[in-house]
Order: sequence, then C-alpha cells, then structure tokens
Amino acid sequence: MNPNTDESQQALRRAVDDLVMEWPGVSRKVMFGCPSYVADGVLFAVVSEQGLSLTRLTETQRARLERSHAVEPFEAGGRLVRKWATVRVEPTGLSPVERALRQSYEAAVV
Repeated sequence: MNPNTDESQQALRRAVDDLVMEWPGVSRKVMFGCPSYVADGVLFAVVSEQGLSLTRLTETQRARLERSHAVEPFEAGGRLVRKWATVRVEPTGLSPVERALRQSYEAAVV
C-alpha cells in the first residue's frame, strides 16, 4: 500500500468517525485489517483502501447508490463479498453517500 493510499484511508476513517460515532450503539473495531463500524454488534460499514463498504443495504438501496456512484464488491484476502457495496469517496465528499451509510446503519440496529 502506498503512503498516499494510507493517508487517504485515514482521512476517510476520520470523516466516517465524525459522522457515525455519535449515532446510538455505534462502535469501531478492526475487521479484515480495516477500521470497521458496528451498531449493537452488527457490522454496517468498513473503510479500506478500496473505499467505503456498506454491508447492510437492500438491493433497492444498492441500486439507488449505483445510479450516482460506481459500486464494487468488497475484496477480502482475494475473496469478493458481492453483497457489500463499496464506493470510492473523498473524505470531504461523504454527503452523496451519507443516506446509504445511514440506511446500512439502520438495517444493523433493527
């Protein structure tokens, strides 16, 4: 991993922290070697060098996200997790994906 990628990932982690860490029941832990966010013990987001992965979107929510962003599956150790929606976003540009991030969180706390 090059230093620019690591710096970008850390900036994205800080931006996600600022947004979600005040939501009820949210905590951060390391999963897949990456900062990961859980709500009431259920994983809803991962920040990696790939971008921001949302783990709990419905097919309809994912399709809505795909209309405005290129969505890829999450890759962990060479294995693709196709159900997760991974988007590349700038740390200063979370607004376009904030709704989807919130939806992933809300699905985790149900």
